[in-house]
Amino acid sequence: MAKMNDEELLGKTLHVAREAGLLLLRKQGSVLPFGLTLDPAGDNPKTFFPRDQLPRASWDELFEATLAHLERAAGSADVGAIAIVTTLESGSESGLGVQIETRTSSLFLLYPYSGSGQSWRLGEPQKSEQLLVGPLLARDKH
Repeated sequence: MAKMNDEELLGKTLHVAREAGLLLLRKQGSVLPFGLTLDPAGDNPKTFFPRDQLPRASWDELFEATLAHLERAAGSADVGAIAIVTTLESGSESGLGVQIETRTSSLFLLYPYSGSGQSWRLGEPQKSEQLLVGPLLARDKH
């Protein structure tokens, strides 16, 4: 298994996370918190949907469960990148929040979205200087 460089790994993780989030948005109309891991080669994506285990949980509980899962996963040498994805709302604005981390870097993007049903579309992402949480994976290197 060939290791990807950091920029390639960030890009691949972002692509997988964004597409999974868009699929959920089109299916459910919003995206409850979920996590994603990829191995150091950028392969073997694994998703974690806490709603499966906690069907009645609040958004906060789902977010915390996702964080706890990703923190455990971050300890594995088999994990090269992680992502947390969720709908974020502020007033009447909604967007898809995507935080991606590798062992050496992190990125948080907010994609505004519009539409309904199967026609949801993501707008141009806004990059934030702050992370949604963490860092979880990159913190070991500081």
